[in-house]
Amino acid sequence: MNRELWSRKYFNHDNPSNYPCPFCNTGVLTLKERILSITPYGKDMEYYNYNNGIDHLFSGILICKNAECNEIVIISGSCLRDIVIGDEQPDGGYLERRISTYYPKFFFPNLKLFPINKTIPKEVKEQINFAFSHYFNDLSSSANRIRNAIELILDDLKAPKSRKTKAGKKQTFKTLHSRIEHFSKKNVKISKLLLALKIIGNEGSHVGNVQNEDILNAFEILEMLLEFTYQKQHQRILKMATEIIDKAK
Repeated sequence: MNRELWSRKYFNHDNPSNYPCPFCNTGVLTLKERILSITPYGKDMEYYNYNNGIDHLFSGILICKNAECNEIVIISGSCLRDIVIGDEQPDGGYLERRISTYYPKFFFPNLKLFPINKTIPKEVKEQINFAFSHYFNDLSSSANRIRNAIELILDDLKAPKSRKTKAGKKQTFKTLHSRIEHFSKKNVKISKLLLALKIIGNEGSHVGNVQNEDILNAFEILEMLLEFTYQKQHQRILKMATEIIDKAK
């Protein structure tokens, strides 16, 4: 996951050319068509000749630059137009420069903060995509979707939902935390990632508790969890490295 890219949730140019295409995952999106509308507040400001810091709404169409893809994505959000005072000129005046800062809120289809492998179960992919779709507009909802995803991953891993007591009775786990702790007896590494995601996911239930850095942390952990659980890429590479070393002996 490109954390630096996703940490910046705004852009200052008319063309947000760094977003990866959610269809091919190789091309980047470029602006095909933009529509900019002034909000009622902005119209009032214009009426009173106030040109600085006017709020706008924007929407547009992005297209993938990959010639073999060319799929489109709809983007919408808010835009703040302002005037920046530059350096003093020889005549004593100051150079003014108008800038526009765009804050995207919605993409359709949603952007993917990291590629989702085809081997991942459909239900898990669905929750991850919901988490991605809320990243720009509702961090709490994004966190809740991540929590949903880890419950489904536990189901897919056949993690028990109950345990036997010393008396031999079946006792259902009352919390996700307890279920993860019990699963740690089978896989410590995966359980550690699940527990961290559960903590962030729970924060989504409390308004204002989830910060942008929390969600980025969660997505990075989730990406590694999916790698360990489904893709097994790390095992393949380690095996390949071992074979290379053995052949060289």
